[in-house]
Amino acid sequence: MGASNAQTATSTATAAILLSEWIPVIGLIFGGCCSNVFALESLVREVPKCGNLITFGQFAFITLVGLPSHVHLGWVPRLKPRRVPIQRWMVMVTLYFCVSVLNNLALGYNISIPLHIVFRSSGLIANMVCGYFVMNKRYPRMQALSVVMVTIGVVMATLSSVHGTHEHGLMRDSVIGIGLLSLGVVFAALLGLYQEQTYLKYGKHWREGLFYNHMLALPMFLFFYKDIGHQIQALSQSQSVNLGELPLVGALLGENMISVPYLWISLLVNVLSQWACASGVHQMTSMSSSLTLNVVLNLRKLVSLVISVLLFQNPVTPGMMAGCML
Repeated sequence: MGASNAQTATSTATAAILLSEWIPVIGLIFGGCCSNVFALESLVREVPKCGNLITFGQFAFITLVGLPSHVHLGWVPRLKPRRVPIQRWMVMVTLYFCVSVLNNLALGYNISIPLHIVFRSSGLIANMVCGYFVMNKRYPRMQALSVVMVTIGVVMATLSSVHGTHEHGLMRDSVIGIGLLSLGVVFAALLGLYQEQTYLKYGKHWREGLFYNHMLALPMFLFFYKDIGHQIQALSQSQSVNLGELPLVGALLGENMISVPYLWISLLVNVLSQWACASGVHQMTSMSSSLTLNVVLNLRKLVSLVISVLLFQNPVTPGMMAGCML
């Protein structure tokens, strides 16, 4: 009886520890990522091809947040000792940068937010295929069947969206956008598997990964400096709003009248929510398999899809709805 009670107590304590770790992570993923979609849609509706500026803002902010923890800030700043070889981070940085840029660029090619969300759910099949051939992983039949059904749903939603586009120019843009998303899905699958192997080998240093994945990618934005400059001008030309009229902000500012272009506020919300979202995703990567992470992210994308349809009245075709049901 005593041994049984001890075993029960141990199981309860283990479950409590797991819940204390998982609940904050799930909160960051669902809260941060869903808020990010709301701000993203506000931006791309006004400036469709502002993806490079959005990505740069996200990477720069997350790097600044991580500086005190990973850099000695003195007269000559230098990096603190790492737990993971920098070569590993550089591979991840290249993949992560490609995923972020491709996904944000796709929004400028007649890709709606609902289709953007649904299509990225095909990461499950990409993850499974890459895991099978690259990592020699094997998956249960029911798991494989579920992933195939999700993939069929993504294909249905994609074809329905493209067939609903009749103008030749828009059709061409849609094809380009889908091509960009396809590349992004493959790179994301490889990134997830590589992260999983890295954390298994070197330990769960997800904060270090979050910092280096963003910091090392900043020089890559030099290739897009002209686009980013044009996008800054486009956001600055949006209608100005008085910060004192915003909830919470008005109480802090008092009677001070400060006006800023409202798209810059949307960009700030997008950057802050992306920080929360990326923190949750990196932390969960260190706690679970790449496939489990993809399942959780797909559930989050379903919530984001509902938000996009309800708040922004985005059209959802019957084919897209059938694909979502799968």
